[in-house]
Amino acid sequence: MRYNLIKRFLYVFLSAILVLSAGSAVRAEPSGVTMNGAFAEWRIGGVIVWKFPAKYSIEATTVSNRFNNAYSKGFSLTELNVSKADNYWSLRIGENLIVRALPRYGGNSAMNSHLLGLTILSRVYEAVGQLHAHKLTQSYKIGGGFEVSSSISWYGGKMIGRKFANGERFTESHLSAAAKNLPFGTLVKITSPVNGKSVVVRITDRFMEHKNRLLDISQAAAELLGIKNMGVAKVMVSVIGRVDKVGGR
Repeated sequence: MRYNLIKRFLYVFLSAILVLSAGSAVRAEPSGVTMNGAFAEWRIGGVIVWKFPAKYSIEATTVSNRFNNAYSKGFSLTELNVSKADNYWSLRIGENLIVRALPRYGGNSAMNSHLLGLTILSRVYEAVGQLHAHKLTQSYKIGGGFEVSSSISWYGGKMIGRKFANGERFTESHLSAAAKNLPFGTLVKITSPVNGKSVVVRITDRFMEHKNRLLDISQAAAELLGIKNMGVAKVMVSVIGRVDKVGGR
């Protein structure tokens, strides 16, 4: 009887250690790859960032490992960028490559390298927002709520190289937006009710609301949203929250 009690105690004790260890691994490495039929799904937290064709599962795992390495050290959202090298666009954290937006990773998608890179950036924004966004308070309300239907406009080429109100310089790959008073660094998800497309942008500039327009978004964001050919579009705006730092200790 005593032997069985000791054995049971050891079993429970070791099980608890394994559970705690597994929990730590999840927190330390939020990114992973899951095979799902014809795709290798790269996930960060609960968000599918990209579906690689199954034959590129090794490359998908490499991408996931690169992200986890950067996550373990910690980084800010200003370090996430889409830049061009060797004729292809890539998602980077600072100077560190995370994934090249190669056409073969797009599967049946007709997106070019730039749009593919921007799509991945948008989904990474959404994922880290779910993991690290500050709790929403009154200061994060826009148009009277955290989720509102409103109109937006977009800005483009003439702004490239200019400084935003937060000090960053605008590039053709910014997924950003200007708002009247949302805190800088706030992530906002914008969805078009017409085509169902969504994009996540980061608040970097100021915009005086007028003619029922709540936001002025970047050209890159307008392209992903499918509203580039429209001066003004009706959308659903959902505030995710502000993210100061991703990962690290």
